[in-house]
Amino acid sequence: MRGVHGRLVSGNVMRSRRIAGYIIPMWLVGIIVISAFVPAMVGNSSVTTDLARLNAGNASVQVSADVNKRVKFGLFYYVWYTGELGKDHWNGSSGWTVVDTTLLGFYNSSDPKVIKQHLEWFKELSIDFLIVSWWGPHSFEDNTTKMIFSVVKQNNYPTQIAIMVEAYNWSGAYDFNAIYDYINDTYVAQYGSIYMKLNDLPLVCFFNDNINMTKTEANRTAIHSVTGFSARIVGQSDYVDWYAWRPCNGDSEGYPNIFPKLSKDGFTCIEPRYDDNHIGGNSTFDENYTDGLYDEQWRTIQEYRDQGNLSIVAIYSWNEYHERSQIEPHISPDGTYVLSPLSKTYHYIQNIQTIPEFPSLLVPTLLMIATLLAVIVLKRKHTTVKQPARTEIPTG
Repeated sequence: MRGVHGRLVSGNVMRSRRIAGYIIPMWLVGIIVISAFVPAMVGNSSVTTDLARLNAGNASVQVSADVNKRVKFGLFYYVWYTGELGKDHWNGSSGWTVVDTTLLGFYNSSDPKVIKQHLEWFKELSIDFLIVSWWGPHSFEDNTTKMIFSVVKQNNYPTQIAIMVEAYNWSGAYDFNAIYDYINDTYVAQYGSIYMKLNDLPLVCFFNDNINMTKTEANRTAIHSVTGFSARIVGQSDYVDWYAWRPCNGDSEGYPNIFPKLSKDGFTCIEPRYDDNHIGGNSTFDENYTDGLYDEQWRTIQEYRDQGNLSIVAIYSWNEYHERSQIEPHISPDGTYVLSPLSKTYHYIQNIQTIPEFPSLLVPTLLMIATLLAVIVLKRKHTTVKQPARTEIPTG
């Protein structure tokens, strides 16, 4: 019995070695297959943008590639609505004409109930930050911004906030040190965890007004020379740090204006529509959402994400009704309830944020398949018995 047992054990060991000899190479094949095909499967096969053209336009942008980093999503948020139709930004002048109606009515931006409803929507959308249009100390927008910070703090909303300084002083005189001091004392010092940081410093944006605030090189130098803040000039001019509002503007490089352009810090901006016909403009893009502009922009965002170059996406806008770029639920002039920009935004954000998890789920599955294939091959090899040659019997 010992001899038989010994032969059985020896046979089992040899069979185990042969199994390992098949399984391990198959695992390696599985890994090679995964490394070859996963990037293609993770990417969006429906992307139609010309990447060569896009990359040529972004050749000067230096961004560290990291496909696993979490992308931050934000909104340009306008807080200038005073709640009275026919006054101020609710049709108070020809330049402030609106043709759409929000689901919340012609609201007051400083109304805590309106702010809370907006923040609830932002939370559902997975919005990380707001860039608030700010028109100087002690303005209506300044007081409303204070209310927003307060509501966020009191209700523990996850949304962070940064200030975007608008060209509020038409005389052209700006004391940038005083602006920074006011923002620091009013917002950063009191709401440190809520105020948005960039490179560990409070972010302050400046709109490229091209009238007096950012037009001169001296002012731009002053904006960037203040320590303790991350300053970014935002807009469509050639000198900006962050390109925004591109569908209604080109640039001197001839970069395709329907595609979002990647800027420093891995920042880019998209907008679902631009329509200024009703305020005397002529730069309308995708007025009725029939051209698919928003989808095309998100496909480009997806490409940036897959390349590992994307860090920050800002959507223009939540509620800029004069230029009709809003994704806030609203009613169009023909009475149609417009919810698609909001739902699409939710879909695309969720899709981009969950992509890094896809390969981790796929790898074990493919390895299991490789193992099963190895076992099947081995089983067939050992169950195939060599048959003796058959003798043909002649038939009469």
